[in-house]
Amino acid sequence: MRFTFARNMLAPVLLLSVLLSSPPAISDMARIGQPAPRLTLRDLDGRIFSLSNVAYPGPARQIHPRHPVLLDFFGTHCPPCKAKLPKIVALHKERASQGLVIVLVALLDSNDPDAEQKLKDYLARNPVPFTVVLDRFEDAGKRFIHDGQSMALGSMVLVDEEGIVRGVDASLEGGLLDTIEAVLSKPRATAAIGR
Repeated sequence: MRFTFARNMLAPVLLLSVLLSSPPAISDMARIGQPAPRLTLRDLDGRIFSLSNVAYPGPARQIHPRHPVLLDFFGTHCPPCKAKLPKIVALHKERASQGLVIVLVALLDSNDPDAEQKLKDYLARNPVPFTVVLDRFEDAGKRFIHDGQSMALGSMVLVDEEGIVRGVDASLEGGLLDTIEAVLSKPRATAAIGR
């Protein structure tokens, strides 16, 4: 009789310990076909960039025209990120006139007090013609490119002009580039007549 009681009590205790030790599900992680997670960060000059002012549902606003956005999650300590950057710059030069907005989301190592200066030094040697925002505590990285166990630094997330995630990849080759082309070829909404 005692054995049965102990065995019956053990199952809920084991289940509870598994649930508590499992990584939490990230409900607002970037998923293709779903609205993009929120992203509001400061750029290198302290200005606020908000994804919801560029890619959003509903009618277009005159003050904030809608655009598709490619978010490039970057770190100066990430060799693939640095190797890919010239391709991102070339893509900007080729597609900015079609409305593509590229944003470099710089994930700063919060354990490195010189992380921001390292980024500024890197960008002084390798300037980019698009917005660079600072993810000081990897909050945006956790919402966009974290699977609950690790962060896929170097990933890019394509958000269409209505705020829907259309692609997630670490490479501009093949699939993501095709998706960018498809998003750019879609008829664009014009700005609403504002007050």
